[in-house]
Amino acid sequence: MASRPWSYATEEDRYGPVLAVQHESPTFKAIWRHVYGADYPEEAEPFGFLTRTELEHLMKRLRMHPGGLLADLGCGRGGPGMWVARETGAHLVGLDVAPQGPAAAQRRAAAFALGGRAGFVASNCSQIGLHTAAFDAAMSVDAIWMVLDKVQAFTEIRRILRPGARLVFTTWQPAYLNYADLLGGAGFDEVTAWSPPDWLERQLAVYARILASVDQLVAELGPDAADIVITEAQETPALLAGNQRLVISAVRT
Repeated sequence: MASRPWSYATEEDRYGPVLAVQHESPTFKAIWRHVYGADYPEEAEPFGFLTRTELEHLMKRLRMHPGGLLADLGCGRGGPGMWVARETGAHLVGLDVAPQGPAAAQRRAAAFALGGRAGFVASNCSQIGLHTAAFDAAMSVDAIWMVLDKVQAFTEIRRILRPGARLVFTTWQPAYLNYADLLGGAGFDEVTAWSPPDWLERQLAVYARILASVDQLVAELGPDAADIVITEAQETPALLAGNQRLVISAVRT
């Protein structure tokens, strides 16, 4: 299967076709389940490399309270945000630049028994469009690394958070980028970062299994969505040298 052109890597909504059909591929889910074992967050079923350990760490760092309002930025199909909202008693607004994500998240909301406590919209992190100082916390799972204008995104995220609110997100930090500096410049402080052990070995193992399952993925996801997943598995391993996977926490000043 031919790889997409390099410009594809700069499309923030690149994973939309995958989000629309991810649930139709038992092979796709089985890959993560096999690699992560008991650390796979089965119920949340994220699209990305989030583990149960990371999800629990993220939730603790958010310090969310019952009745509070949580934003899930780049929510995808919504599983991690809905899991946190259910566990903490929070209300949730999820947003994703790819409209297939919020649409799928809305269909999954009943499974988390959130009643009317969850809603989802198509929007991006640089132009969120939600009320100023409305949110008690914000989270993001494996999405902020794709945002092209991170300075604008962090400025916009700060705008929607109340003073003292926390932003917690998972990402990859290459050697040329310092998230602490970006967050400080956007009006956040108390920045902490935790790097999960064995993240690189696990991510490479996922990619190896994707490349060993091409025929099944094409049959289950369809050629367009499968091409996106396979292209990432082909191209990303060579780009991971010098990167750190991090769970980053910061407080809105």
